[in-house]
Amino acid sequence: MIKYLKLFLKEKKTDPERTRPADFLTLQNCENAVFILDNHLISKNKISYYNCNQDIDDIQVLYFTCINNKPLLFIAGKHNSHIPTSSVNFLPTFLQLAEKLNFNPVQLTIFEETFGCGRNMFIWARKNPSNFKLLDKDEYADTIIKGYELQNEEKTFISWDAPYEEVIALDEIVICTPDNADDLLKYTFNVPVRVGNMVLDDFGFYDCDRKNIPVQNYFSYCECDKLESNKPYPFLKQALLANNSLMKASIETEEDKSIIYSTKVRTKDLEFYFSNAYPTDLDAANNTVFFLITNLKDYLEAVIYPEYIIKLSIANCTTLSGDISLDMQCYRDTPHIYRVPTFIQEISQNKPFIWIDSNNNELGFADNQYAHILLLSDVAYMSIQTLKLENGGIESKLCVKTNQVDFMVPMFTSNTVDLHIFEEQIKRDIPIPFTDSLDDYIYK
Repeated sequence: MIKYLKLFLKEKKTDPERTRPADFLTLQNCENAVFILDNHLISKNKISYYNCNQDIDDIQVLYFTCINNKPLLFIAGKHNSHIPTSSVNFLPTFLQLAEKLNFNPVQLTIFEETFGCGRNMFIWARKNPSNFKLLDKDEYADTIIKGYELQNEEKTFISWDAPYEEVIALDEIVICTPDNADDLLKYTFNVPVRVGNMVLDDFGFYDCDRKNIPVQNYFSYCECDKLESNKPYPFLKQALLANNSLMKASIETEEDKSIIYSTKVRTKDLEFYFSNAYPTDLDAANNTVFFLITNLKDYLEAVIYPEYIIKLSIANCTTLSGDISLDMQCYRDTPHIYRVPTFIQEISQNKPFIWIDSNNNELGFADNQYAHILLLSDVAYMSIQTLKLENGGIESKLCVKTNQVDFMVPMFTSNTVDLHIFEEQIKRDIPIPFTDSLDDYIYK
């Protein structure tokens, strides 16, 4: 405590260049600057990770942290952002932010002179009203594994198996338009939602391209301003485990020397996850709990193929062999994975098959059950990546780099066949650029 008092009492000499706000033209042309414009906190950086454009009214929590020995201001709100404290115009911007949000800017001095990179340091949290309540009635405790109930006049019950298209069509759904082009469309409910014995005012999910499968993830940020401890995580954890239908579920907790305390409750078909939304050492910020419900079931019967695929013209093709299957990890997130048409099975003899469709300008990959089809114009190149596992086995993948995403998308996968043995064959038969670079490997 004495060393903190000294910071307040001693006469501090501040670099005048650091406190003087830079002119706007300089900031606009700077590669590493931060400023406030039209009530938006803006960070411009040549490293996109440090970019930020957030309405100050949407900011929920501020704290200092350190990543790879780089001191950062962390901003949580509609978007999570990290701004280097070394940014041009940081101090004047931080002082403006302190004035707008009404916190003591001396915390920057304390962070720089005493804490540094040793720990996270809480700055400010918005005080929001409580947005959940618990029900005492035992009759609700068994419904959590079946679905959730809208708190409308009809008390509409929605199964976890309800597909996107059905849920999105509900009158109680509100579409939240994203601020940034890269953000997913978000849906929320305009009425409270009961999940087991919990009634949540904040409940939503993100959009998915495939609309005929159930919503995979629902989530809520639970806040409480009435608990004496101001820490709703243990309170909500106890409430979740009080649901009778979860008594025999698998329970995992991470609460020993971890940054984020969490509880994971897993049944055959569902996973319920609770965690404090911010690091545990930020006591004043722990009034928020993140609640995530994940549907673990597979709905492969929803993977069908469109009629247009029948009208294809195979211009190039090649057939592989061995224990190779289509990588289905992303089938929920893309509408471009289909059941294999019968005529493709006949051509390929149910073996792994790659083709170019000149009629529809598409590139296709298929095993004996499913096909993943891409627009040729969206394909940048292909690559084969093989990892040797610690147990002596392998994990080999044929991936495609598309123009839509920054990572490699796996098409074929095998744990017995090194797909490199087919590389020259694929290059010869399928005129698509090939690269051996590991730079874009999805599992790097």
